[in-house]
Amino acid sequence: MTELEQFARDLYAAAPGLREAVRGDADPDPDIPTLWAGTVGRALAATLTSLSLDAQTATFAVVERHLAGGSQLLRDVIATGLLEALASEVSGGRLDGPTLAGLLGPQSRAYLDAWDQLTLGRSSLEPS
Repeated sequence: MTELEQFARDLYAAAPGLREAVRGDADPDPDIPTLWAGTVGRALAATLTSLSLDAQTATFAVVERHLAGGSQLLRDVIATGLLEALASEVSGGRLDGPTLAGLLGPQSRAYLDAWDQLTLGRSSLEPS
């Protein structure tokens, strides 16, 4: 099993219903993994409120663990695919920034804060 496949397995185990919410092929495509991660990020944003708090916490613990301990390729896939998709959902008003902020681990939060500074010049995760 590849590192990307393990990430997908862990993520789907933590977030019941996420696999079903991913439109198309829910399995990661090794040729375009960032596209897959973006799709998963948007599906996660859409289903987040249907998850229990324990499942939400477990899901973002999986993201953080793989972001912190994965290869450079996996870290890039998570950051530029999944996390940036979540940031886009916040910017579009489809996901509450403070709710997301409360779930993110330190590395995930640091990445999104840097992304927000680059793209918005401010944090989208803090109440305005």
